[in-house]
Amino acid sequence: MTLARLLLFGVLACAGCSKKAEPPHRTEPWLANPSANVSNRGSAPRTFHFLSDSSIRFTVSGRKGKVSGRLPLTEGSLSLDPRDLKTATASIDVDLTKLSVDADAVPEGAPLGDSSPSALGLQWLELGPGVAAERRTELSKARFELSSVDALSAPVLDLGATRAHIHVRATVVGTLLIHGFRAPIRTDVLLEPQKVAAGAPPRLSIRSAGALVVPLAPHDITARGPSGIADALSTARAADWVGKSARIDFELVAEAESLAAK
Repeated sequence: MTLARLLLFGVLACAGCSKKAEPPHRTEPWLANPSANVSNRGSAPRTFHFLSDSSIRFTVSGRKGKVSGRLPLTEGSLSLDPRDLKTATASIDVDLTKLSVDADAVPEGAPLGDSSPSALGLQWLELGPGVAAERRTELSKARFELSSVDALSAPVLDLGATRAHIHVRATVVGTLLIHGFRAPIRTDVLLEPQKVAAGAPPRLSIRSAGALVVPLAPHDITARGPSGIADALSTARAADWVGKSARIDFELVAEAESLAAK
């Protein structure tokens, strides 16, 4: 055997004996399923606008019955990063002058006087016909401002989810301005993406998951005459139907601004 063949044989033998190099160990975190949450990749806060088909209902209850009605959402916006829900901010305006009381559900014997249920509700909010126009304008809107989002059931929300009942539960904390008085509130909500047509902006439903109870006294909501003067006697008479607080139930629908429009 020539020297060259001997050297070649030795090299091949060593190569066959050498241990195969192990792949490097990963030390950084990575997705268990790389395809998960594709619709949220590279996300940033998006601006959503609340739509007019949002629903806000209220109920006030006493020993002898309850009164219910609805309020229209005037306008509002939401800034939401689907991968960091805690950073959300929002504001919502409600037109109190368009308050509507369910006339067919008013208990028999409720002290309405000569007013319709809705007109009486406006008087309680100092929005009666005898109140000065400047004062009515000042009190015509209720405003909610979101300050924080707590107790999230999940830190992210897939806006592109197509399966039904994919939602995140959270506690929203903020302030509510009604009748010139601002008070803190907190309530549980469910955030759920809505199904939309292909290529349409994402839509989001935010609905109450528990009772949002608003005490009337901190906002000075009480029985009043057409001119806005508080009437203690009428307040006492109405206590059996109105009580001391209002329960608010809602489902707000928000649509994202088109990215192409920016």
